[in-house]
Amino acid sequence: MAVYKCEECGNSVESRCKPGKCKSCGALKDKLIKQEQPKK
Repeated sequence: MAVYKCEECGNSVESRCKPGKCKSCGALKDKLIKQEQPKK
């Protein structure tokens, strides 16, 4: 799983693939930035 953070509203979404848009503000997927996960 990866975490994508919206640059517009700051909402984070956990998903296997990049969502089409932000569920919170509706920003397009180019505004969703993949966040690095800490290594376990």
